[in-house]
Amino acid sequence: MSDSQKFPLMKAMTNMIQTQTDDRFAMSGRSLPCHVVAVKGQIVTVQFDMLPDGIQYPEITIPIAASHYIHYRIQIGDKGVTVAADDVSLRGVSGLGAGIASKSFSGSLTPQFFVPLSNAGWEEEDPDTGPAGVTLKTKSGGASVTVDDAAITLTIGDQVLELSASGLTHNGVNIGATHTHDVEDVESGGSTKTSEVPK
Repeated sequence: MSDSQKFPLMKAMTNMIQTQTDDRFAMSGRSLPCHVVAVKGQIVTVQFDMLPDGIQYPEITIPIAASHYIHYRIQIGDKGVTVAADDVSLRGVSGLGAGIASKSFSGSLTPQFFVPLSNAGWEEEDPDTGPAGVTLKTKSGGASVTVDDAAITLTIGDQVLELSASGLTHNGVNIGATHTHDVEDVESGGSTKTSEVPK
């Protein structure tokens, strides 16, 4: 064999190691931006938000990073990111498949789960709500429940119901145990008189 046909052993070994490293990296889980295209309970189908780079990313169905006790109301269009779970399949623990995870190679999109991300364009909330209490509200803000150390407040449109240590009020009017009505023109005997609306 002529020298021109020979390939140095060290170069061949280096190429082999590099190829194996590249192949292993190609199979590693990917943390990629995505948005939700379908929701079924706490399982979502996501589409990756990536520029074309010669790779066709399929839509994948994966679990949400949630627990049995806290469910997220994920909606179609919600944005987030996929997170890889150390390159092992999550299909068994998520109920999307069967079996127990192992360290054997799996596809790069198999060990993924979905994590929603916040957005700078969202409306701002009271930063003290977290340490001071809890606020639950609809996306439009038309209905809300606020819980803090002083009271529990339910708001729907211009109607406000507040329960505190001092009683229950509706739009500022006491409707609890100490609530009274003014009654005019009281008559004796068995006659009935309708009271006025609370003031």
